[in-house]
Parts: sequence; structure tokens; C-alpha cells
Amino acid sequence: MPSISNLVAALPEISQSRLVAAGYGVWVVWKGDLNNTLENTLQEFGCLCVSRESNQALWFCNTGEVFRALARLQVWARVNPMNAFCQIVPLTFLVGYDLQYSVSMGMELEGQDVRPFGDFEVIVHPKLRNEVQAVAGLTVEAAGAVDGLAGDGWLRLVADQGLDYETRRKWYFVIKPLGHTADKESIVGWRDFSANIIELLQRLGLKYISDVKEGVIFFPLDSFKLLRSFCTEILSLIRRLKEAGEKEYWPTVMVAAPQEGLQFTPELPKKIGLDWNRMTPDFPHVKFMEGFLLSEWFRMNEVRYGTKQVSLESWCTLALKDGGEDMGYGSMQVALPSSMIADEGKECFYCGLKNHAPADCPSKRIAKPHPQVWHLLAKTDIDHFSEGFDGLDADVDEEHFSDSIVGLMGSGNNLKSLMARAVFEINSPGQLRMLKLVWRSRGKEWVDGFKQLAPAEGDFIWDALVDIESCRMPEAEILIKEAQVKYPRSYQPHSLLGFWFLEQGDFSQTMFHWQEAERMSYTPLQQAYFSYLQARLNEVEGNLKDAINGYQHTNSISPTWLQPVYRQAVCMVKMGFTGQAIDLFFDLIGRDPHFFNYMLVDPELDRGRVQLMNSLWEKWVEAEDSAKSMKARVEDLTTDISKRFDSSHSYFDTANEELARLRKLGDTQNYVAYQLLIRGAHRFGDALDNEIKREIKRISSNLDYLTDRIREIQKEAAWFPFPKLLLEFNKEFNTCVDKINWIRTQPLNEAGNFRKALANITEIEDHIDSLQSRLVTLRIIRDSTLFILMLGRNFIWLELIGLAILLVTLPSLIYFTQDIKGNYILDMINDEKQRWEISKGLVIILSIICVAFAAVKSALTFEKRKRQLFEQLDKEMRQTAPKRY
Repeated sequence: MPSISNLVAALPEISQSRLVAAGYGVWVVWKGDLNNTLENTLQEFGCLCVSRESNQALWFCNTGEVFRALARLQVWARVNPMNAFCQIVPLTFLVGYDLQYSVSMGMELEGQDVRPFGDFEVIVHPKLRNEVQAVAGLTVEAAGAVDGLAGDGWLRLVADQGLDYETRRKWYFVIKPLGHTADKESIVGWRDFSANIIELLQRLGLKYISDVKEGVIFFPLDSFKLLRSFCTEILSLIRRLKEAGEKEYWPTVMVAAPQEGLQFTPELPKKIGLDWNRMTPDFPHVKFMEGFLLSEWFRMNEVRYGTKQVSLESWCTLALKDGGEDMGYGSMQVALPSSMIADEGKECFYCGLKNHAPADCPSKRIAKPHPQVWHLLAKTDIDHFSEGFDGLDADVDEEHFSDSIVGLMGSGNNLKSLMARAVFEINSPGQLRMLKLVWRSRGKEWVDGFKQLAPAEGDFIWDALVDIESCRMPEAEILIKEAQVKYPRSYQPHSLLGFWFLEQGDFSQTMFHWQEAERMSYTPLQQAYFSYLQARLNEVEGNLKDAINGYQHTNSISPTWLQPVYRQAVCMVKMGFTGQAIDLFFDLIGRDPHFFNYMLVDPELDRGRVQLMNSLWEKWVEAEDSAKSMKARVEDLTTDISKRFDSSHSYFDTANEELARLRKLGDTQNYVAYQLLIRGAHRFGDALDNEIKREIKRISSNLDYLTDRIREIQKEAAWFPFPKLLLEFNKEFNTCVDKINWIRTQPLNEAGNFRKALANITEIEDHIDSLQSRLVTLRIIRDSTLFILMLGRNFIWLELIGLAILLVTLPSLIYFTQDIKGNYILDMINDEKQRWEISKGLVIILSIICVAFAAVKSALTFEKRKRQLFEQLDKEMRQTAPKRY
């Protein structure tokens, strides 16, 4: 059995309502197929289908047109029977900040279930008796007890069969071009575009009035279907001309205003009561209720993205929703505070808000620029921006705006304070606090010129600036005049006079003195600053074309300063050329992603906010997708770092600190954080590749060095005379050689091989150190053995030569001295008894002398001989042994 509770349960839950509206609910239950006439009639009379199933549906209407619709259906059903039951009950319509909607009704009504009676019947809630009877031709009668309905006292709708009950929902559609009617470019652009519109109107058979003088076209739309058809046609025409790049396109503002109380006369556009200069171009403006009714075919967007409560009579815009854009479409949802969005008033020069004069601007109480605000904002989730603005609205007293907002900004680094400071930081170059830095700057280029600041020097000017900030204008005037007398060629008094006349409301004098200040300035930084102030003055006065030219001039003086480019785009939005401004904004975002947050919180972009938020959504989705892949890459890099480097490696801690920072950026849902993540991940990847290349190069260099060391060890150990004693030495030596060969043959770019190579290098160094410590003992034994062999060899040769000399000399001496007597030595030699003893003694003396000479000779030739032997051995090994390292 159909139950209304199923329909209500299928609706989304609205946790925080953006809109709450009381109206009427129509519960329709049918058997079989629903007649299209019922659905079309309810829709034509302004009823919105909020929930539907196969045999029941729930509709909402905010006006008494619902009674006329059901009366018309009742009359029609007498001729064309249909099996449907309708119940009209009080219903509350709820809309969330994402424009999702739901309904709320009395608890007793949600438990109803009913079957169709067989004929078309309309049951009315007892509380709606007066509303029904207020419609001509409608009465009610007691319906008695109805099975499945809550309580008693239900009424049955009775319609006069002789009345037509035609809907009163009709509209006047007005199209007005952007630009001044006297401007040549606007005249030509509107003339070409209006020809396409008139052709469209003629094709649809619509009567229209074209006011050439005012540059406006308007015409009646007498049905909901006609409203839907024309919105589709005009938006398709605009899209086609834009995509074709033809000159026939010109930006226009469009509105479908209800016909109630309005006459189809040439004065109609003036009687609608809209501020045409604040409307978003190229999107039809309709009331919220029409927007929800048309949301099946169009995308609906708020005109004001504020936190202020809206109603079904508030305005919204429509955009095409077709097969090319229905997937993945969205809009950035940041609700600006209602205390900062004023429909009326003149913009403050300093901050752009319309709820105070320049003399009362809160920015005058801020001591210096705070660009770090944007870095703090980049660490905040975008979803929390609206929450911060909500808190700001709750804490700010609109009657004492300046005092309350200054107190809020000074309350700490909470979200409300941060959002308030961000709004006032957008135009900080045009505020008095920037003038202080310009006076003290020593550099020539913007940004870098403020890195070195001179002391606050000069008589009168600083006191005069304090007086202007404190609104002591007479005292400030006296000090400025004294400064002019003392410094007649200085730009500083003229800069102060510009601000002094600004707060007096004399803009012509303000412009004159800032022009003089620019002329007298010394550096491009100072000239760019005063050119910026002149352009800003034109902007707040509404001379937007002159302002754009002024900002372009500022940018030519200081090309590295991005703020003038941002102001150019803002001026284009204020003129209504939002589509053209988007390209400038996107270029700025590419150069500095903080401008994304600028656009989200800037109240001065109110006119084109719908289109801008839609465009930023595309950037956001693109950045979000890239950030997701980068977050995965960061995890891969973390894994790669742990695989490649040991925790003791010097790069390990540095890399993990950077990766932790990138992970934190990835967890922050902010465009700037995403861009920092993307750029940081790419930069870290490049840094890691460079580090790996350096490490591989270091490994290769170490390997060459260790190879040379191992070769030296081999050379030294090759001469060891007792190879069987080198088992442990050879085992350690072979380990080193095997690891060296493994490193040389492996692709070190792979993480596992890279880490193992680093570990092997350390192990090889340890083994080589161990081998070299062992080599000391081996070298002593080897050198000692070699020295003894050389000593023995030299001794034998010397001994043999000495003995040979002695063998020849001694007999000759005996022979030739045998006749000589009286010589003691000769007598001993010639004495046969002592001759043998003398011979033995001479041999002993000869041996001692030979040993001494052999030792001296071996010591003198030891190193040379050892080197010759090692070279010979190395040559033989190279020729015969296979290369292992």
C-alpha cells in the first residue's frame, strides 16, 4: 500500500538549512500509469515534484496556485476519468547550502497510507479551509472518515465547473546588454547580437519590444513550457556564438520577472527594480522557485553566495545542463558573510566593502601587511571557509562594524579571525599600511624591494600619517603643509595629501596629488605604487575602463607585481565581462596558486561569482585528481626511500621529513595545498633522482678506489712465502672480490640493488680494513723473508769472491815472502804450525766482512728489487690469470 513515509524517507537529510519556506504539499497516489496531464498541470502551476515512486509522488508549491491546479484537474477529470487520489497538506520546504532540498511535515501525517478510490478525488487538510475558499469558485465540504489518513475533519475540494482556473504564473523576459549605450564598441556588439535574438523571437512567434535608445529587448512568456524553451534557446545561442568565436556575441544580462503588477510598456525594465550593474551576464535570472522547477533541465546557481538567509523569492541563475556537462559538474561552495555583502552603497577605497566609508575602514587600524595570512589560509580546508564566515557573521555587529571586525581580527589565529584578515588583505596595496613600507623601501622592484627597509625618517610626515589613521584630519593637514614647505621636491607630502583628500571625498584632488607623487618618485617601485592608487581610485568611482588601463600601466612599470593584473580581472568582472576575466584569473593562478583563495573570499567579485565559482570548480577537480595521484606517489616515494636507504643514512631523515610535510599537504583540502603537494612531489622526485645519481656515482668512485686497494693488497699478499697460512685471509679477500663483482654487474637504479650496494660498500670497506691490518703481519714476514734471501744471496756471492781472492793471495804471499826474515806477521804466516790457524781466522774475518757488506747492499737495493719483482709478478698475472674485478 502506498505510504507517504516512504517518499519522505527517500529525501536527503538537510543538516543546516539555507532556505526554509512554508507552503503546501500534494500527495498523489495513483493506480496503473499516471496521466501526463496531472504532472504537466501541477508543474505549469508552480508545483515541484520532490519525491516519487512507481505509484505515488509528493509535490510542493509555495503559493495558492496549487488549489487552482487541482481544481483545473478536477474539472478535466469529469470528462477524462483518471484513477488518482490527491491530498493537500501543510508542508515545509528545506534547502541546504548545496541546493539539495527536502521537506518536513507533521509526524501524524507521515504515517498515512491509502489506496486510490477509483475516481479523481482531492482531500484538503482542515487547516487549509480559508486558503481554499480565498480562490474564486472553490469551496470545500466534509469528506468524513478516510481510511489510512491521519485524524478526522478532512475536507473534499469542490470546484465550480464553469470556471477555467487558468494559471497566473507568467513572466516578462528582459535582455539588456553590458556597457554604455554611447560606447561605440558596445553599440556595434549589441547591434550584431540583438539581430540574433530578434531572429530567435520571430522564430518562436513571440511579441517583443526593442528599445534602441536604452538598448534593451523584453517580451512576455505566458507559460512555464515557454519559459523553459526560451531559456534553452538563448543559452544555446550564446554558447554557439562563443564557441564559434564570432563577433556577433555580446555579453548581456537577462531576467525573467513575474508579470504580477507590471504592464507590457516601454517603461517595464525600469519598474522591475533590479540593479542591472550587479547582475551576472549570460545567465537568465529567475526566482528560486522557478529555478528548482527548471533544475531538471538547467543548472541552478545562487546569485549571492552569502550566509544571509534567502527565500523562494530570491534570485538565482540558470545554465545549460546537457550530455557534455552533466557529469562531474559542480561549483565551489563558499558562502560570503552577509555583513560584508551590501546591496547598496559605495565601495570603500581601502577594502572594497560597501558598509562603511574610507574614513571608518578597519584596515586603517592594521599596522602592517600580513601576507602570511594566505599561507595560513592555504592550510585550511576550503569546506571550512563558509564555517569561518558564519562565525564572523555571528560575532560582527553590523551597526558597529569597524570596531567589532577589528576586535575579531585581533582575537587570535582562530578561523573567524583568519577569514576576516584574508578579506582585508586582498587590497592591502591600496591601504595606508602599505604606504609606510613604500616610504622605507630601498629596492627598485616590487616584493624584493621590501626586503631591505630604511629607518622611519623625515619630519612631520610620520605624525601626519598617524593623524590620518586616527581621523584627526585638521592636525594632519597642518603637518602635511609643513612637510611640503620643508620637502618641496619630495613625493611623500603629495602621497599623504592624496589620502587626506580621499577621506574628504574630493577624488579629483586625490588623483592630482597621486599623479604628482608618481612624477616625483625615485624608483619604479614607488611609481608603480602611485599608479596603482590612481587605478584603484578609478575603479571605486566606476571608471572601470580607465582603471584597467591604469592597472596595465602599473604592470608595465613593475612586471613582477601580480596584484595589478588581479585588479584588471576584478574590473572586468565588475563590468560584466566575467568570461574574459577568467583567462586572466587562470593565468594568475598558474603563476601563484594563492589567487585561487583570493577569488573564493573576495566580496568585490560578487557580480560574476556564479560563473567564477563554476570555473574554479573545474580547476579544483583537476587539482584534486592530480593531488590524489600525487598522494599515492608520495606513499610510493616513502616506500622507495625505506627500500633504498638505511635509517642511518644521512638522506633518510631529511627525505622522510619532506615526505611527512607533503602528506600533511595532501590531507588539507585546499587548492594551494594541492598545488604545493604537486610541485613538492615533483621537486622531491627530481631531488631523489639526483640523490640516487650522486650515490651511484659515489658508489662507482668508491668501488674504483676499493678495487685499487684490493689490488694493492693482492700484490702485497702474492709474495707471501707460506700460502697455506693464508686461508682466512684468502676467504676474506674473495668475499671482497665477489661483492665488488656483484655491484659492477647489477642495475643500481633498482631499490633493492641500490640498498644492497650501499651495504656491500660498507662491508667491503670493513673487510679491506681488516685485510690491511692482517697485511701488516704478512708484509713483515714477507719482507723479512725476502730480505733474508737477498742477504743470503749477497753473502754467498761476496763470500765466494773473498775466498777466491784469499785462495790466490795467501799462497802467493807465502811464496814471495819466504826469504824475508824478522817480520812477525810474515813469520807467523810462513810457520807451518800456525798457517792453518791463520787461514781459519782469515776466513772468519772474511765471512764477517761479507755479512756486513751483504747486509748493507741488501738494505740499499731491497725496495728497488722488491718493486721489480712485484711488477714482474703483476705482468705475469695479467697475462695468465682471469680478471675478477
